[in-house]
Amino acid sequence: MKILKTFKFLIVSIVFFSCSEKTVAQNTNDSTTIDLWTPITLKNWNQTPAINNRVANEDDVKNGLAVYYIEGDYKNHKPYNLDLPKLAKLTDFDTKQEELVVIIQIEETQKGTVVGYRNLTGGNGAGLISEFEILNNEEVEKLIK
Repeated sequence: MKILKTFKFLIVSIVFFSCSEKTVAQNTNDSTTIDLWTPITLKNWNQTPAINNRVANEDDVKNGLAVYYIEGDYKNHKPYNLDLPKLAKLTDFDTKQEELVVIIQIEETQKGTVVGYRNLTGGNGAGLISEFEILNNEEVEKLIK
């Protein structure tokens, strides 16, 4: 169990330390700052901007389409084949607590499949795909009603 915990920490650390995350964007037409990671209403979760069919780049992070990007050689790095956004349950590895999140990015690397997500309460994060349970249409409909 300790080895799995260490592996997870290393994967997430590699992603975060090799990526650049911006939490605000500046409108080029004026000097206003836009908070990209505001809360998401459950009713409108499916309107959350997301990245599809390609790996994220720095502009995607700056524009709120992705949580992270990985610089360098993409030979062993590719997008995960799933239409996004997706509503999912994120289970905390240590506490086993579940949180409803919106997945906006999934990328496969040699070291694992990394998910970028937005919290419904605001903010964002990244984790390994094994921490997420992607909800099917029926489960999503029950939650929204």
